[in-house]
Amino acid sequence: MNFSLRALALIGAMLGPMAAGAADAQTVADPFVFSAFNQATLARFAPLPAAGTGVAGAGGRIQLDWTTETVIARSGGEDLLLDGEILRLALQYRWQLDRLTLWAEAPLLITGGGVLDRSIENWHDWFGLPNGGRDQIERDQYRYRYVRDGVTVFDIDGSDTAVGDLRAGASVCGVLGGRAAAMLQLPTGDADRFLGGALGGAAWYERAYALDAARRWSGVVAGGVAVANADGPMQDQARSVVPFGWISLGWSVTPAWSLGAQFYGHGPLYDDSKLDPLSKGGGQLSFGVLYRSVRGGRVQLAMQEDVVIESSPDFVIELAYDW
Repeated sequence: MNFSLRALALIGAMLGPMAAGAADAQTVADPFVFSAFNQATLARFAPLPAAGTGVAGAGGRIQLDWTTETVIARSGGEDLLLDGEILRLALQYRWQLDRLTLWAEAPLLITGGGVLDRSIENWHDWFGLPNGGRDQIERDQYRYRYVRDGVTVFDIDGSDTAVGDLRAGASVCGVLGGRAAAMLQLPTGDADRFLGGALGGAAWYERAYALDAARRWSGVVAGGVAVANADGPMQDQARSVVPFGWISLGWSVTPAWSLGAQFYGHGPLYDDSKLDPLSKGGGQLSFGVLYRSVRGGRVQLAMQEDVVIESSPDFVIELAYDW
């Protein structure tokens, strides 16, 4: 099965339970937040938690992130090419013990040349956004190459279907009016092909807010730190400590439907490089829609752009269902 057919099959598999959970609307009680984070291939070693990870309440989440990234950067003896598409299908389950929430997540990664290049170029043209050099290279290829001072650090092509790094964590509600959380990342992915392979963890604090008494405008603000022991071709340059945080804001158009946006930022992931994609921190802007049903289901459909150019994928489609 080729990349596009696998993508459509995964989306179809997700839409079934989403449709089943979509019922009559109820009053929105939880704050607006997207379960999003940096989906870049070179960011995969870092244990950056998705916003909204381990929210209170027993249940589960199935989430698909369809990522396309193209980066061409050269400077001072360094030559970097990142070009490909990645499907990340993650299944998360939560257990509730009074104020304590425990959760575990297993991701499946499918990489390949993809089918979105032409569509992304048109999207960027419509909105006057940079195409990141997509017109300079072959369409729909999967190629990751980094040459430093004449030495090839990595050169990866082809495609993969593999399990990424498993994650598990805990959170406690009611801490100073917010939520304290921690996460452990296990190195179950293939570090040599940037499918994970890093042992690490993260700790963060988040707090919900509302701008009006009716809670029609709401969001979450959070901040924390991730610590990782990277492996693979870039382990000598990977930073072991990375700060991160996010802020979201949504508007409840009706009790069931909300529109909003979210910014997720983090510090630089690598040292000892003059290239912006390696030396700069990351910033991802997600915007889209949430639907909440009376049965407790929650559907998220969002798009993500790299507001800090080249340090994050230039386009991500996020689709998730919570129950």
